[in-house]
Amino acid sequence: METVGGADEQKNSGLAELRRVSREAHEAVDEAFSRFGLADPQSYGDFLTAHARVLGAAEAYLSRHAASLPVWRPRAELLKDDLRQMGLAVPAVQADCFPESDGTAMGVLYVLEGSRLGGRVLSARVAEGLPRAYLSAFHQKGEWPVFLERLGQYLDESDAGRRQAVMEGAIATFALFRKNAERQD
Repeated sequence: METVGGADEQKNSGLAELRRVSREAHEAVDEAFSRFGLADPQSYGDFLTAHARVLGAAEAYLSRHAASLPVWRPRAELLKDDLRQMGLAVPAVQADCFPESDGTAMGVLYVLEGSRLGGRVLSARVAEGLPRAYLSAFHQKGEWPVFLERLGQYLDESDAGRRQAVMEGAIATFALFRKNAERQD
């Protein structure tokens, strides 16, 4: 699950703070998922299952906050289809993972949109013949910079409480992904 810094980070101090505050949680997720071999069908299935437990809940949560969020494209159905093509059950999702707050929703969306960047790298590691619709749901041209601009503006224009909610939403989302990766033993 990778995110990328750059010029947007320099313009938006809120983005720089979000990356700094969530870096440790982000690195823990990367470490937890690094053990999955995406060329091995069993390991790849475990990887997708761990993602499915979180993604469905996170997207359902984001749907309740859609009016206050930048436009985003869900991927849970793509992930379910990948699991079904592999003959795997779609796991139950975790319910009520996040407090109801537009700021928290922005933090959750930050992690999910950032994971599309990681998906671009990871999809190339999936063995030929295995489904990869979920990991191949990359950003369309310009989507990531537009999202970062909107998030940065939200952070820079928010009071301390709303900024904190974004930080906590991102950290909580990273923690859910890590927990579910570790659960797949």
